[in-house]
Amino acid sequence: MPSPSARRLAAGLLATSLIFVAPAVRAVGFGLSADAGTPGVGAALWFPLAGSFLDFRIGFNTLSFNHAYTSGGIRYDGHAVLRNVPLLLDWYPVGMGFRLTGGVVYNDNQATLLATPENGTYTVDGTTYPASQVAPLTGTLTYPHLAPYLGFGFGDPFSGILPVFFSVDFGAFYQRGGAVTLGDPQASGNPSLAAGIAAEQAHLEASIGRYRWFPVVSLGLGFTF
Repeated sequence: MPSPSARRLAAGLLATSLIFVAPAVRAVGFGLSADAGTPGVGAALWFPLAGSFLDFRIGFNTLSFNHAYTSGGIRYDGHAVLRNVPLLLDWYPVGMGFRLTGGVVYNDNQATLLATPENGTYTVDGTTYPASQVAPLTGTLTYPHLAPYLGFGFGDPFSGILPVFFSVDFGAFYQRGGAVTLGDPQASGNPSLAAGIAAEQAHLEASIGRYRWFPVVSLGLGFTF
């Protein structure tokens, strides 16, 4: 006969395994979480795929902020709007709430740019112009809408342990290089200025194009129903 201490140890190990190992039958229903992180602030719906250690989720994140940016000697006041819809598949290979995630993000992140003069002048592609000949110099930054996502995280809404769950995600989506459109309504009558703005647009695209991966770090709190 096992001793009382051995029986207590076995019971403790069994209880621990029930908490940290993925159950053979996961809960059904759906989950709803509020999320905040680098993609913005938003929410996600989670759906278990019956009979497997997989779930599907769809989310929406948004955030807006202002950011100054200097390129080619020109200072831009930027207004960025993050808007993205992740469509993700989670796989729980080892239990403990650990998951591997892949999917696609509908990426509607964008920004508007407004150049501001320095001492009443703009320097465009090495040539200095009075502000009155250039302003307003404005631009937009957009990205291709579909971006693949890879990542990992922790938190299983359908473990069947509690109706409340915490979620954390680490990953990135590949947004490729951004497309910049830079224009000045006065440039049509000034070929030199128009050529300089075209060169500055190419310089901006090359500079922004270095940031092809959008990093994702996100925390969530949710409930299952």
